[in-house]
Amino acid sequence: MSLIRLVIADDHAMFRQGLCSLIAMTEDCELVGACSRGDEALELIRQLRPTVAVLDISMPGLDGLSVVATLRREGDTTPVIILTAHDDPLMLERARCFGVNGYVNKEFAFEQLLVILRKVADGSTLLKEHEPVTSSTALTEREREVVRLVASGMNSRMIGELLGISNKTVDNHRTNIMHKLHIHTTAELVRYAVKLGLG
Repeated sequence: MSLIRLVIADDHAMFRQGLCSLIAMTEDCELVGACSRGDEALELIRQLRPTVAVLDISMPGLDGLSVVATLRREGDTTPVIILTAHDDPLMLERARCFGVNGYVNKEFAFEQLLVILRKVADGSTLLKEHEPVTSSTALTEREREVVRLVASGMNSRMIGELLGISNKTVDNHRTNIMHKLHIHTTAELVRYAVKLGLG
């Protein structure tokens, strides 16, 4: 049985220490590094080459997604699981776009985190517990294209002409996007696009 070598980064000391203690009692896991800051996590991942990195989404220095973005720009494919205290569909989509392999709510029991951890270590990409990247929460390439165009100020007719599809198809895409992201107005959709860097 090959060990899953882990780097853990979380700025909440009690949570981090508790997670490290649980990892230490898990036969197929080995903690190789732990820290409280994103910039420290980036250096640990570069130096230690863990099997998986588990990063809090909000940390001083660099947030978890910024760490992932930096790694991916450098060509580093280390699998990363992001820990969060909130189920935010916008962050979930950002995580997917940044190349995150798993996205786990801190309210999950440790056993559930372990299931995800082992799947990610085995090569799977999950964004929530047992949720593959093709789930309904992830936008398709065409849907992201529509979001970009909506954010640029285009209406359905203009988008349809540009993409070579009917107004009705554009409206269907908009409806699907809003349903997936729990967004109800065009203004919210534009804010989403800006937050994701699509606007």
